[in-house]
Amino acid sequence: MNQVGENGILCVGIDYRGDIPGVCYQTAQMKEPQELPLNFEEKTGRTGCYRKILSALRRYGRKENIWASVILPDMSEENICRYKKDAQEAGFLKGRLQVMSERESIVHFVMHQTNDIWQQQVWLLEFGREEVKATAVQVNKRTTPAIVQVQEPEYWNIGEIQKGDRDELLLGYIKERFSKNRVSAVFLTGTDLNSGDYKKSREEICHRRRVFLGTQIHARGACMTAEGTGQRRPYLFLSEQTLLFNVGLRSKKDGKEEVYTLIRAGLNWYEAEGSCEVLLLTEPLLEFSFRSMLGGEPVYAGMLLTDLPRRPEGTSRLLVEVRFSAPLKCEVEVTDLGFGELYPSSDLRWKESFVLEEQEEGHGVSCRM
Repeated sequence: MNQVGENGILCVGIDYRGDIPGVCYQTAQMKEPQELPLNFEEKTGRTGCYRKILSALRRYGRKENIWASVILPDMSEENICRYKKDAQEAGFLKGRLQVMSERESIVHFVMHQTNDIWQQQVWLLEFGREEVKATAVQVNKRTTPAIVQVQEPEYWNIGEIQKGDRDELLLGYIKERFSKNRVSAVFLTGTDLNSGDYKKSREEICHRRRVFLGTQIHARGACMTAEGTGQRRPYLFLSEQTLLFNVGLRSKKDGKEEVYTLIRAGLNWYEAEGSCEVLLLTEPLLEFSFRSMLGGEPVYAGMLLTDLPRRPEGTSRLLVEVRFSAPLKCEVEVTDLGFGELYPSSDLRWKESFVLEEQEEGHGVSCRM
């Protein structure tokens, strides 16, 4: 197991939903992520901010050991590429940098708490000047892995604290929302929920529930999963970024047919990619398998390698590369590698796109080219 610290991994969470990032870090000596104190008074731009973060992290570990997770305000493909590019120009290593949405960071924060915290619904309440941003998290423990769902944030208008009716307004929201489902824990940020200003709502929130005050909860959640890039977790967050399909290649091993898995479901689609080398045994045709993690039968789609040179069986070596350009669009590229000096590479490449469509519940997936 990797160790976090001077000679191991240093995990970093960067909350970049605003102009100035919030940053948390964790070493082996720390039980929980801690805030990284930084001063961004000067307008340095995004790349400059990333450089400042790296500079401050030098006291805790080498750049080569940093695994970073960045929370973005917008998860469009263009925005993902822009933020990654800026971070890499500043010095963050490509293979150790991932991006995530605000809701995903909440999931990782909650799921890294003890099991009793998320046995029932969990709420994150972020207090602002006139409103509370309220986000609910629900874990389905009957599935393997457990499926975590996050509701769209609600915005509770409770007015300024000077008006004096904030406690009553907040109490109304709490009673209405918390009565719909059992709530096991509440995380609060942006307030100390003092008994003077929040007497009634404080009593209602804390009744038979675990309540915690915190700061930089999103950055902490990102930090908690930074080292987990590419690793399988005991829980799965379903969102518009989640890849719902296992992608495989039909093949033979020891004379038996099997499906070689290239990409596993559960990743963010923009991080999903896989590759392998294969030897073509018969006709110039590759057959891909797409199986929905939500159930149903897999579908198979063929890719014809037009104009591939005729060679004896098992002497056409191919590089197969698969990635996703959108949540439901799988891109495949195949390169002819030849077979040593006997059969040189033809330098031919084939590309194909497969568009996947989730069918009604229990009916799997369909595919079109």
